[in-house]
Amino acid sequence: MLEDEFKGKSIVIAIPNHFGLPQRFKENLEAIGLDVLVIPDNIKNKIGFTNTLIHGYKKFIEGTKTFKREKKAELKLATQVEFLNKKNIETFDYALVIRPDMFSSELINIIKERSKIITAYQWDGLDRFPLVYSKIDLFDRFFVFDVNDLSKNEKLLPLTNFYFDDIPISKDDVDVYFVGTYMKNRIDILLKLANKCEHLGLKTSINLNINSVEKAKKYKKEPINIITKPMSFTENIINVSKSKIILDFANDIHYGISMRTFETIGYRKKLITNNKLVKKYDFYNPNNIFVIEDEKLDGLEKFLSIPYEDLPDEINTKYSFTNWIKYVLDIRPHIPINLQK
Repeated sequence: MLEDEFKGKSIVIAIPNHFGLPQRFKENLEAIGLDVLVIPDNIKNKIGFTNTLIHGYKKFIEGTKTFKREKKAELKLATQVEFLNKKNIETFDYALVIRPDMFSSELINIIKERSKIITAYQWDGLDRFPLVYSKIDLFDRFFVFDVNDLSKNEKLLPLTNFYFDDIPISKDDVDVYFVGTYMKNRIDILLKLANKCEHLGLKTSINLNINSVEKAKKYKKEPINIITKPMSFTENIINVSKSKIILDFANDIHYGISMRTFETIGYRKKLITNNKLVKKYDFYNPNNIFVIEDEKLDGLEKFLSIPYEDLPDEINTKYSFTNWIKYVLDIRPHIPINLQK
C-alpha cells in the first residue's frame, strides 16, 4: 500500500503512549512509505540526589513547590530532543503532534524548527484540557475533534477520527465484541445488551476493565469478561477485525465520533451504539448501524438478521488512515473530512 506521494519523505510524530498508539501510527505510516521518528512522551526521569535536596529546601524553607516538576520537565525535554537528534535527518518533511497539551511548547518549537510543516490534532474537547489553547499558534495547521470547538479560534480546522488501513480484514469468529473501561453512565445499557445477546445465543466477547476488586465482584455473574488491565491498541483492532458486530458508547465529556465507529467502516463490521451523531454522517446506513435511543433495544433482533451492506468505495477511502494523513498534511489528492453538528 505504498503511496507515491510519500516516497522518500520523513515525518516526526509526538503522540501520547495510550495503549501502544504511537507504535500503531508508526506502522501504518511506514506502510505508506514514510520514514518515521516517534518522540516518546512516557519518560520517567529521576531528578537525582542533589536536586532532591534542592527541592526539599525550596519546598519547606522557601515555600516553592514547583522545582521538582520543572526539573522533571527539563530532563524529559532533554531526553526527547536526544531522540530527535538520533535520526540522521536534518529537516523532516512533516511533523504531527496529537494531544499537543501533553507536550511542552519548547519541544514543539524545536520540532517546528526541524520540520517543513507541523500539524496538530486535539482529539479531546479543547475546554477539557485548556492548556492546549496556548499551543494553537505554534502549528501551521491545527485540527479539532469536536465541532463545537471550531468557533473558538479562526485557525481551527475540522477532523474526524479514522481507521488504520494497513490491517487486513479477518474472518469473523465472534458475533459481538466490546472492550472498554467501567463507566457508571453506561454500565446499565452494556449489561442489558450483554444479556440480550446471551438470550439470543450469540457468541460474545464483552470485556470490561474494572480496577476495583469489590466493584468487579458485583458483575461476576453477568455475561461479560472482567479484565484488570487495558488492552493494547493493536490487540483491540485485531479483535475488532475478527468480530461481526461492535458495541460502542458515546463519552458525554465531548461531542464526536469514536475511533471504534470508523474501525467498523474499514473492517466492514456492523455497529451498535448510543451515539445519535452517527446518523448525520455520510457513512450512516441503518442496515449497518443500530442506534440505541433512550436505552431501548426495539428493533435489535431485526437489525441482527440483516447482513452487512457494503459502503461506497469513496466512503471507505475517505475515513482510511491514508486519506486522513493526506488531508491533515494537505497532500493532494485527498478527500476532505468535515465534522457534523
